[in-house]
Amino acid sequence: MKFFSTFFLIGLLCLSCSNNDAIDCTLFDPAFPELYIRIADATGNNLIENGTVDPERITVEGDFPGAGFRFIPADENAEPDSEARALDNTLSLFIPRESKFRYTIHLDDLDPIDVDFTAALTKIPCDLTYFKPIGADSNNKTLEFKEISSLQYLVIIEL
Repeated sequence: MKFFSTFFLIGLLCLSCSNNDAIDCTLFDPAFPELYIRIADATGNNLIENGTVDPERITVEGDFPGAGFRFIPADENAEPDSEARALDNTLSLFIPRESKFRYTIHLDDLDPIDVDFTAALTKIPCDLTYFKPIGADSNNKTLEFKEISSLQYLVIIEL
């Protein structure tokens, strides 16, 4: 009888630990990937930070509807060595729901820069999906692609 009772309790516990009710989708607030661009010289100096490129004179176009960007100024409140400082003086780009997309960046009087991105479809709970950037290249050259923190990606374009 003890064996039967123990077996019954273990079975009941296993059934109550179903994954079907692990996430309440009405309360689920997922994080989505963010894509940033840093424009640098051959030595790695940020050209917006040192004043070579004026962020007010940057325009960006995409090969998809709704392309856009937002300039991220230096965060004066962040600690000097924090991860957030890696995004100082960068461009935040919209990530479309496509596996391949292109941005054209216009800087002052310089030639436009075409950047081709690849992204992977990622499925998360509650039947949600997003495209996570996994690579970038410009003029058939692979660009440096860094994961700053979970779901924050930085592409460095050297002029």
